[in-house]
Amino acid sequence: MSQHGTVSSDEQGEMEQTEEMVNLHQGVSSESPGLTGETQMSLIAEDSAGAAEADLEDVDGFDPTMALNEGQVAEEVKLTSAMKDLVAAASEEFLEPESVCGSDNRFRISPASSFPWRLNCQLIITRADGRQTRCTGWFSGPRTVMTAGHCLYSHAAGGWARQIEVIPGMDSSSRPYGSQISTSFRSVRGWVNSRNAEYDYGAIILPNNTLGNRVGWFGFAVLSTGELQNLLVNNSGYPADKPFGTQWYNAGRITRVTDRQLFYMIDTFGGQSGSVVYRYRNGARHAVGIHGYGGCPNRAARITGPVFDNMLAWRNLGF
Repeated sequence: MSQHGTVSSDEQGEMEQTEEMVNLHQGVSSESPGLTGETQMSLIAEDSAGAAEADLEDVDGFDPTMALNEGQVAEEVKLTSAMKDLVAAASEEFLEPESVCGSDNRFRISPASSFPWRLNCQLIITRADGRQTRCTGWFSGPRTVMTAGHCLYSHAAGGWARQIEVIPGMDSSSRPYGSQISTSFRSVRGWVNSRNAEYDYGAIILPNNTLGNRVGWFGFAVLSTGELQNLLVNNSGYPADKPFGTQWYNAGRITRVTDRQLFYMIDTFGGQSGSVVYRYRNGARHAVGIHGYGGCPNRAARITGPVFDNMLAWRNLGF
């Protein structure tokens, strides 16, 4: 069987099998065992600005953001001390924390309600043991939010998260699109069974597609090693060393590429686990990695063919 498929608690003993015997990219679900989707032939999934923007006419001199926000009241929440003190999920999993490499060049995105910043989400995680942590996620489809596997399944906490609140475009106390809470998660055997950093990725499946259709989603693509080497990429997320609920952006070049990981000196910090690493070209944004670790260079799980297949299957759950 493939490591990218679903597993149950009875199947955890398979973690000692070799990758040749068990494909570490086989998808696993927080709900039930079984494959999450069939292999797809395409290696590019396009992005979307969401239905709201697509429905507007292109009228010279008209500011479309005024219409998009007309009648829409941003939800304001009181930031409690408990929220502000939420630790990064990676620190609870005893992983190598994300790092600021040299001088801190991160730039705050505020407001974060426009495209593409609203595709990035603050995640508030209630772990299996009841403790709360934080991560970053990003929309890859109408009901699908990608993130790191350790944000969904914590070995330190004893398994799948109880629930995760997804807050797109959060900006301090402002929640311009509200939020949704999910209890449905996907990851792969390479993380759930083997705790292998090269397979540390997964997805949150939201209860419905209303939120994703409002904010839109990133595309994603499989690029060759030659295309990835020295590629200028972007990253934005919700680091825990900054005020809670604030989004921070940085960019840089990929300095090293392996079969399943990307390395770069982009400044990040704990709490940014799960954030998108993407190429922006000719007006299109395609994710090429899922950020998860520090160490200068910091690193991401590379979107390879098997990763793409899972992401497309998880994305297709929303259509």
